[in-house]
Amino acid sequence: MKVKMHKLVAAIEYDGTKFQGSQKQPKARTVQGSFENALSKIHKKEVVSEFASRTDSGVHASNQVVSFKSDLNISHDKWIETLNFYLPNDISVFKFDQIDKDIDVRRDAVEREYTYKIILGERISPIEYNYFEHVDEKLNLGILNEAKNSFIGEHNFLSFTGRLLPKNANTIREINSIDYELSGRELKIMITAKSFLYQQVRRIIGSLILLMKNRIDINSIKMAFQFPSKGKINQLVSSKGLYLSNIKYNNILN
Repeated sequence: MKVKMHKLVAAIEYDGTKFQGSQKQPKARTVQGSFENALSKIHKKEVVSEFASRTDSGVHASNQVVSFKSDLNISHDKWIETLNFYLPNDISVFKFDQIDKDIDVRRDAVEREYTYKIILGERISPIEYNYFEHVDEKLNLGILNEAKNSFIGEHNFLSFTGRLLPKNANTIREINSIDYELSGRELKIMITAKSFLYQQVRRIIGSLILLMKNRIDINSIKMAFQFPSKGKINQLVSSKGLYLSNIKYNNILN
């Protein structure tokens, strides 16, 4: 008798501090490796997974999406409970669903949101250190409203990528929105798009910080788009302040 396989999807969050990124790698502690290890313990056999977005070493997630196939007949609530039992303390499942076998959690995402968190002022607490960037210079926040309009829309973002970008990669991307919130000494910058290039978000944030420090002007950003070259924007902020904060779909995890 043929066993019926279900395609399942989980929304997870994780503290990226002690992971070498999300993607599974040999001899490295990764989010995907830890998730598949939990799945294998539950199924008593190897189970593979697919992540909707790839995050680098040190990057956190408050809403990453993972899919996998299973022949187990378990309720959604029981799946969440069981996975969280086997997962390490720095990964947690908070939502679960069954999806159509043709849905691809990576390709079918309609929008991804990244949030970058910055602590402003002379000092940063040790408790905040692994979860925020620290800027101790006074920032011109007013320029953000003008600067974000330079990024929104479709552009060639080659200047906002690093040396590891694959050769002949398509560097055209469309930014849907850039917003920010200031609460006390905490500044959050949110960026949304259907997809991003490697290091694109961290280099956009780096350029915005340079603008707010008055180290560059808006024209520098316009020139980076007009005459694109790899690594032209070389202000790469640290990964610890970056969060994959949301992934939207038309028909799952609503």
